[in-house]
Amino acid sequence: MNADAEAAARVETREGYAAGAGRVRLYYRAAGLAAGHLMILLHGFPDDHRTWDAILPPLAGRFHVVTPDLRGYCRSDKPDGVDAYRMDQLVGDVLGLIRHFGRERATLVGHDWGGVIAQATALHFPQQVERLVMLNIPHLSGLRRELAFNRRQKAASAYARLFQDGVLEGPFDFNLLLRQLRGRRRGSRMFDILRRSDVTALLNYYRANYPRPPYRYVDDTPRQNIHVPTTIVFGMRDPYILPECLDDNERWFDAPLRLIRVPQAGHWVHEDAPELVWREIAQEW
Repeated sequence: MNADAEAAARVETREGYAAGAGRVRLYYRAAGLAAGHLMILLHGFPDDHRTWDAILPPLAGRFHVVTPDLRGYCRSDKPDGVDAYRMDQLVGDVLGLIRHFGRERATLVGHDWGGVIAQATALHFPQQVERLVMLNIPHLSGLRRELAFNRRQKAASAYARLFQDGVLEGPFDFNLLLRQLRGRRRGSRMFDILRRSDVTALLNYYRANYPRPPYRYVDDTPRQNIHVPTTIVFGMRDPYILPECLDDNERWFDAPLRLIRVPQAGHWVHEDAPELVWREIAQEW
């Protein structure tokens, strides 16, 4: 057991299931102050609630922290069909988690797809999001712009086109995925997650929500503006979402935006620089 896992094991946690959209059962792990501010941490691809092990202990000392498995992953339900992974369904899962804990609002922290889901929730249901924290996710309008005009971002997103086209299905090629996720730490955990999850469901996130070529960009200000205080923490060595996606992000935020660039971190910034990340999450409290 590594140091992060040992620290997480020392935190008293509670396990359970909450009802998401369409009564999908979502497994979660909860820790910390039951009466504290609710903070929901949403993982990305290909992860589960364990991706937060390094930052769970310090956050649990100050907040009521909930770390679910997203639908399709590990212990959560795995509904069939691409439509079950549309963004409105994923946002509905977040709202279900907030209701499950008897709250009206929560702080949402999301990495990768979790960051996309958190952003969409803040955009469409700002009254239920106290604060938004996105890890290596820009405002999605910035990503759409770079996909349309930046050849390097098009190349960096080539893996998503493979996922959309079903290259990794039947039989599933773990080695190909590992090559696509070059530089990924904790490879044994990743393989465990993939074996316990529905691979088709995981790819359906990309099929239902990720842009497809030919990529187009239309200036969508102010329709896509976010009205929730937001922090973006971005590892600048991300090979999948390039730092250029952060350019001019301020135009899409009508509430305070803090942008933290972490030069030595990659896509999994919360695993590369856990102390920095949890301190930035907790800084405004």
